[in-house]
Amino acid sequence: MDTTTTLDPSDIPQQGQNTISFNYGLGLSLGVLSFIVIITYSSYVCTRPTTPNRDFSTDSDSDTPSTAAEQQLGLDEATLLNFPQLLYSQAKLHQHHGSSAASGCSICLAEYKDADVLRLLPECGHLFHLKCVDPWLRLNPTCPICRNSPMPTPLATPAAEVAPLRVLAA
Repeated sequence: MDTTTTLDPSDIPQQGQNTISFNYGLGLSLGVLSFIVIITYSSYVCTRPTTPNRDFSTDSDSDTPSTAAEQQLGLDEATLLNFPQLLYSQAKLHQHHGSSAASGCSICLAEYKDADVLRLLPECGHLFHLKCVDPWLRLNPTCPICRNSPMPTPLATPAAEVAPLRVLAA
């Protein structure tokens, strides 16, 4: 018995056919990847919030902002000056025995000294260095710690209203 087989040339894969199919697969993969990158970048550019460049210097000529984007978002100077100021030595004296006030400014992280001038935010009672919290409040209308508004609320909320108790006659 003759066990030799003859190979048909069509059974042998040709080098050129494999290279062409690999090149198509690689090109298709890179094309899909490029398409995903372009769509992702376009989505990022179109949906990101735009903030104007802020100039923190004070100009006396520009009292009124020309566009809505230039309007100040924080508190105005008159409101800011109405918030109480006190020395840290005074704040230590007015503390209740059960409560302890912060011993340092949570904005600059420096410890308070007895001669430091602090600003008290009336609604939440948090204390900060005057030089630290004033610039913050000019840009942001909320407390840096609790994010509550330091402005007193003009309208009473239902939880704040307490109904008078009826007195039962004996």
